[in-house]
Amino acid sequence: MNNPNIRPFEEPDYPAVAEVYRAAWPDQAHSEASLREHDHHAPEVKWGRFIAEQGGEVVGVGEYTQFEGMYHPQKFGVWVTVKPALRSQGIGNALYRQVMEALKPHHPISILSSTREDQPQAMAWLEKMGFVEKMKYWESRLDVRNFDFAPWAGKIEAVEAAGFQLKSLKELEADPLHRQKLYDLWLEARLDVPRPDALSEVGFEEYRKWVFESKFYLPEGQFVALDPSTGQYVAMSTLWKTDGDYLQTGLTGTRRAYRRQGLALALKLKGIQLAQTMGIREIRTGNESNNRAMLSINEALGFVKQPIWIDYLLTLREETPSPS
Repeated sequence: MNNPNIRPFEEPDYPAVAEVYRAAWPDQAHSEASLREHDHHAPEVKWGRFIAEQGGEVVGVGEYTQFEGMYHPQKFGVWVTVKPALRSQGIGNALYRQVMEALKPHHPISILSSTREDQPQAMAWLEKMGFVEKMKYWESRLDVRNFDFAPWAGKIEAVEAAGFQLKSLKELEADPLHRQKLYDLWLEARLDVPRPDALSEVGFEEYRKWVFESKFYLPEGQFVALDPSTGQYVAMSTLWKTDGDYLQTGLTGTRRAYRRQGLALALKLKGIQLAQTMGIREIRTGNESNNRAMLSINEALGFVKQPIWIDYLLTLREETPSPS
């Protein structure tokens, strides 16, 4: 087969790029709309995308980006995706070379990438390129339609009887501070989320765009626990719309001073109730492989683990410590 034509991504390529991702990951919702939203980056983020074409067809995508929640000016993420029927023909290698060439002016010190354990060819390719395993995390899925609430009877009521209010953001919209309160809770809850690199600051305006301006924001599915004595939001569990027939779980977390009171479980049960009311087929969530606190809740609820995702890291040169 002829060598692929590698060229920079252009705006009209969105539908074809989404099709490549759907072909590679048929069990996930990839759409033009989600790609466009994903491409709305903070000004400091450097990113680029390249297309591989054969016979006028887009057959592969390579891209680099940075992480707004783990931002470092010289650390990047790189992903190369090729339609399954056309793999092992040099297309991925050509895209990777182009992406790495494009990164040179930015003097990268490390590259993060990822794949799933049911893609052994991709795992072997990353290892061949010098990437080493960094972190693992499960995606787990819950069959909402067949979920039985009977074993969980009284769990929500017990939390409410203890004095907490369980509300959706939809119910709290009348409070002009509800967005700021959610952000304040998120700032604390995110500290305990395992991640492959150090946290970076995310300001309220950026968070507001991520959440409240997202096409996939579901205010009815963003649940919080309130402590009426302080007016503070003290726990959260969020559900997001997708372009598929499932809801995606965002962050579930509890302020450290309020743990072990059943708040996270009660909020997840509220989310399952909502999903059943909406006629949703499935809820999906992700947890780092050693995060036993959240894994144990999801396992008890009946979430079923899928093939594990693996983050890989390529270190190009050692990071220079910042002067104190």
